[in-house]
Amino acid sequence: MVSKIKVIPIAFDSLGVRSMATFVETADTTVFIDPSAALCPRRYGLPPHQIEIEELENALNRIASVAENAEIIVITHYHYDHHNPNFPELVNGKIVFLKHPRDHINVSQRIRAARFLKLIESKAKPKGIEYADDRSIKIGDTIIRFSTPVPHGINDRLGYVIMVSIKYENETFLFTSDVEGPSLDEQTRIILRENPSLILLDGPMTYMLGYRYPMSALQNTLNNLKEIVSKTQVETIIIDHHFMRDLEYKKYVKEMQSIMPRKISIISAAEFLGKEPLLLEARRKELYSIN
Repeated sequence: MVSKIKVIPIAFDSLGVRSMATFVETADTTVFIDPSAALCPRRYGLPPHQIEIEELENALNRIASVAENAEIIVITHYHYDHHNPNFPELVNGKIVFLKHPRDHINVSQRIRAARFLKLIESKAKPKGIEYADDRSIKIGDTIIRFSTPVPHGINDRLGYVIMVSIKYENETFLFTSDVEGPSLDEQTRIILRENPSLILLDGPMTYMLGYRYPMSALQNTLNNLKEIVSKTQVETIIIDHHFMRDLEYKKYVKEMQSIMPRKISIISAAEFLGKEPLLLEARRKELYSIN
């Protein structure tokens, strides 16, 4: 069955860079969520490999090209893999919905948000910059809802993000942004409320399991995913971003699938596009050993 909501992952960790850049199209509008990408400055004590640098350039070029076709730009928070202050021209003539720059935000993101607003205020559509938190808009038969702020991960140390749901007729697409799970009840409640058919999920940060990501958070995530599948219409979960920085991600996917109350698809953004995952950051040590 052809989906009524067209979802295209543009740049993702499974596509070689840190990003959740996603283009969404309905019969009424086009939305580009978090059009940015970045690289981890140090992994295994190593800077980005040249292959990663080249892939980042490719990703940023794709993002710039796709942004031309978007009517609405959404920024869910102010980390550099989700917003790009170096290219404010991305929002030229667009309506921009932003995570609130002063409410539910930590110090570093508040500073970045203020800078970003100054950069884009003359470029966005006139009177087209709006704060998204806990908002809902309707364009034709398409309803776009922005959640209240939820913690970036297992606590609010890294600040807050907003989730985005896009509903058209009987389908709903949900973009979680950086929930690193979902391991928290407040993150899960929003997903349950939106009753999505397709979820684009920032999965658990298993590459730091037992260090910055406790075992209890992983168990909470597994329990919450089981509840989500039990209580929503979801058929596909695209799980990526933090989750795809772990070379052993497949064993966790297998565990997720084993506890689901019904059969659903759990795949990376790359696999959703019919591609093999390109885990460059996770393979950085290997890349340096080869070249």
